[in-house]
Amino acid sequence: MRRSLRFVSLSVLFFLMVQLQTSCSPRISGEGGTVPPAIELTAGEGSQKYNIQLDFMKHHFSGMLIVRRMPENEIRILASTYFGLSLFDFSLRGEDFLVNSCVAPMQKEKVLKLLEMDFKHLFLSGKGIRVRTSKDGAIEKRTSGKGFGKSIVSITGETQGNPEQVRIRHPWIRLTIQLDKLPKDN
Repeated sequence: MRRSLRFVSLSVLFFLMVQLQTSCSPRISGEGGTVPPAIELTAGEGSQKYNIQLDFMKHHFSGMLIVRRMPENEIRILASTYFGLSLFDFSLRGEDFLVNSCVAPMQKEKVLKLLEMDFKHLFLSGKGIRVRTSKDGAIEKRTSGKGFGKSIVSITGETQGNPEQVRIRHPWIRLTIQLDKLPKDN
């Protein structure tokens, strides 16, 4: 009798702790609905430029990412080193991802699939994404995928759709991609 009473009281205590924890957690949205893109591009607007940093295990790479919405609703994504070596040139047309050019080490199916998923989450509306916003609204975290495809996108900035910094982490493969927005005059 005492064991069952102890079990019931521990179960009730556990249930209350779970309820208390979920009521104090930050706002979560986007589950089941469509989440707007992290970076919104408008037609006619000039190119948006970002410093890009890629960290894969012990390897570090940095350069410039240029993104522009082209006619016919195409999004063009170009990355190059600061010395002028073109790394990749991708196009997003609706849900289609096209590889216009890419350096040889990145021409692997899994690498391209991972970059496709990341750029679609950044520039297109998506489903199946969990969104958490800090209480002050300065940082937004978006989580999507499972296992090796899991990505955590941290967005920092005052204006929604126009972030100052975007950080994409893939915890299972120790890959981090960071984008820092450059001023318009550069």
